[in-house]
Amino acid sequence: MTSFIAELGRRNVLRVATAYALVAWIIIEAGSVLLPTFGASERFFQLYVIAVIGGFVVSVVFAWVFELTPEGVRLDKNVDRAAAVDPAAGQKMNYVIIALLLIALAVSITFNVTGIREDVTEFASPGRSIAVLPFTSRSDDPENRLFADGIHDDLLTKLANIKALKVTSRTSVMGYRDEKRNLREIAAELGVETILEGAVQRVGDNVRINLQLIDARTDEHLWAQTYDRPLTIQNIFSIQSEISEAVAAALKATLSPDEQVRMAVVPTRDLRAYRLFTEAKTNLYARRLETIRKAREQFQEAITLDPQYAEAHAGLAESTLLLMINHKGLPEPEAIAAAQASLDRALELDPKLADAYAILGLLKLTVWGQTRLGPENLDAEAAFRRAISLNPNHASAHMWFASLRDSEERLDEAIDLYQKAIELDPLARIPYSNLPTIYAKKGQAEEAMQLWLKAVRIHSDWPTIYEYIAIQLWGLGRLDEAYAWHQKAIEVGNDPTVGGNMDLGILIELGEFDKARAALDGLAETHPFHSLADGFRMLLDARYADAQRLFVEALELGEVPPRFVLPLAADTALLAGDLVAARKYTLAATPILATDARVTIDRNSARDAVKLAYIEQREGHAEKALELLNAALIAIRDLPRVGSYGFGIRDVQIYALLGRTEDALAAFRDAIDQGYRGSIMFDGWLLEMDPFLESIHQDPRFVLMNDELDQYLEAMRQSLIAAEETGDWDGLRAKVERI
Repeated sequence: MTSFIAELGRRNVLRVATAYALVAWIIIEAGSVLLPTFGASERFFQLYVIAVIGGFVVSVVFAWVFELTPEGVRLDKNVDRAAAVDPAAGQKMNYVIIALLLIALAVSITFNVTGIREDVTEFASPGRSIAVLPFTSRSDDPENRLFADGIHDDLLTKLANIKALKVTSRTSVMGYRDEKRNLREIAAELGVETILEGAVQRVGDNVRINLQLIDARTDEHLWAQTYDRPLTIQNIFSIQSEISEAVAAALKATLSPDEQVRMAVVPTRDLRAYRLFTEAKTNLYARRLETIRKAREQFQEAITLDPQYAEAHAGLAESTLLLMINHKGLPEPEAIAAAQASLDRALELDPKLADAYAILGLLKLTVWGQTRLGPENLDAEAAFRRAISLNPNHASAHMWFASLRDSEERLDEAIDLYQKAIELDPLARIPYSNLPTIYAKKGQAEEAMQLWLKAVRIHSDWPTIYEYIAIQLWGLGRLDEAYAWHQKAIEVGNDPTVGGNMDLGILIELGEFDKARAALDGLAETHPFHSLADGFRMLLDARYADAQRLFVEALELGEVPPRFVLPLAADTALLAGDLVAARKYTLAATPILATDARVTIDRNSARDAVKLAYIEQREGHAEKALELLNAALIAIRDLPRVGSYGFGIRDVQIYALLGRTEDALAAFRDAIDQGYRGSIMFDGWLLEMDPFLESIHQDPRFVLMNDELDQYLEAMRQSLIAAEETGDWDGLRAKVERI
């Protein structure tokens, strides 16, 4: 045996075997990641691996039979060992083996540690995209309709967890309930190639589900099946697992061992808890205040019946957060603590629940967004990545992750994530409203407006889109058009509270003070700014100290969220000359300014940084003021001047406070040329009230440019009056195509 091993060494068989094994490892690792992206089946990958292993046998035989000599490759039996063997060949082979070992390690680490494997495999291959249309309820009983929706929603979730499939989100497919349209058209609108249709019927203690999978491109039936079982909780989940596996097989999508295990999970053993959970999900999807409250109650009832129901705990956390975020229906500290407790329990019960990780990301994003201090943004990122790795079809995880990247000013990444969210949920509303704001932040006003107008065509009954368009037009200096679009938002939403104080700000900017006062008088008690109306009246009368006291009282009462009231308290204190209070409320509104200005000043904090610099100057702290102003100037350098995310005349203010009069006037000229028409949109006060511009207010050149602004505003005021007299707002709205 010893002599045989020595002979293997002499003929370099061991070295060749080692080298080939390393090469084979690299090839198999790369193939396992790259082949699925080109639609390769598991069977193809198996043949691929067999071929690589077969090459190992060939290489070993080759090494035994042949010898590498200085004259080339020769049969071993024909080699004169004393004269022909290359003494350096073995050493060279050792170097090759070491190099291959390093490459193999690099490939393995790259694919398995950095997350590239998950990133590559998280997207479905071509031909494996599917939309599951709402199931038909073959009963007039409303309870059966809810039951059918629950089966549909659960099946969607199971299919979405299969990484080899691209599954359209529930939000988009529910728009096709009771549609009698051509499946090819529906598939084209949703961007999928296959459609799953179904019908659910409950008869006594039995349930029957009829399903058919159709290739929308050819109308070919790929698979069909009828399930007729006794109505038990075990059967409900077993049927869903069987359907998911059958659909995956029909689409030639292979389930991983982990996915097969997840498929068999029974989330609850209590049929009553399951019914409550499915009804709660339906209410949660509606996203209205009353339905979210009802959903929260139903999730809690489901948990009372089955405390081990992980999905119900996650649903309770989501409803709690949305009640606070969307409707201010719970105090923030209470909502965050309750949601965190629910998520902790959900993940304790099911550590691989994608929904729980997505909602955890939303919670961490919300906490971080309050102060932009602390590591919660990193926690949010980790949670979103985990959710997407478990369920690459999770549209909400992509959408909330995009919101995080937006908040972090990583705008290109936010765009990619929103586009992925739209791909997964092509009829969803939020991405269509938020994605254009990213383009607006980048100064790409035309791209932003075209996306908002596309959203109007898709969701013509949604007031939020009209509101976004109005705000963008206001920021672009097109106040009459903005007002017209805001009226559309109120009309569609049938809610005078839509848009907050937008109409009030536009009226004041246009000099329509009587109409502004009438608008304040007409605020309903349910309007979010009703309790602040007297403060706004005092501002119109230049009673700044009185306004400050009222806003501070509102802050103490807590009837209006602090993020709305704190800037008002700070501004009125500043205008009233109360620098101590102005500093206090400015730092409360933007606590990040209490840290290093060079690090923390960005588009979100630049305005308050200038405000703080003004206070520092007035208090004799010139060096601190200079640091703040220079940092703010750098922060806005590459930002758009106009639009809903423009900085307006922030540079003019900075130059004026720095005593750089010529630069301030040049920047003011540039602002007017770009469309700037007033300061309320950007600063909350009229231009003539701006304390930061005291050094240039009397400069004749500034006065002339201010007169020019007044002419623009008067023309828009007349345009607005004409539209009001005729009741025809469409003419003003039509101008939006000319951005």
